[in-house]
Amino acid sequence: MTTTHATLWAIILVATALDIVTTMVGLANGLREGNVVVGTTIEALGLPGLWLVKFAAMVWLVGGWALLSDRNAAIFLALFAVVTVATVIVNVLTLSGA
Repeated sequence: MTTTHATLWAIILVATALDIVTTMVGLANGLREGNVVVGTTIEALGLPGLWLVKFAAMVWLVGGWALLSDRNAAIFLALFAVVTVATVIVNVLTLSGA
């Protein structure tokens, strides 16, 4: 694992944990999930649906990372990191009422 990959993985894991926590707080406060796939899964399975989607995303991410060249894997991880961090920012802003 390259230093770049390790850094991106750290960002992804922290951002994913924050995404899960902020989503759970929002749901507990009566807010609706903004992602249609996640929302539908939560409606069908409850909170375990959130965990299922996040687990599936991590499996997909690990698979892509393992199959790609170092350069392409770094790009793949970076894109996922950007989307996940952006999601956390949106969640925090939504929870703060901004």
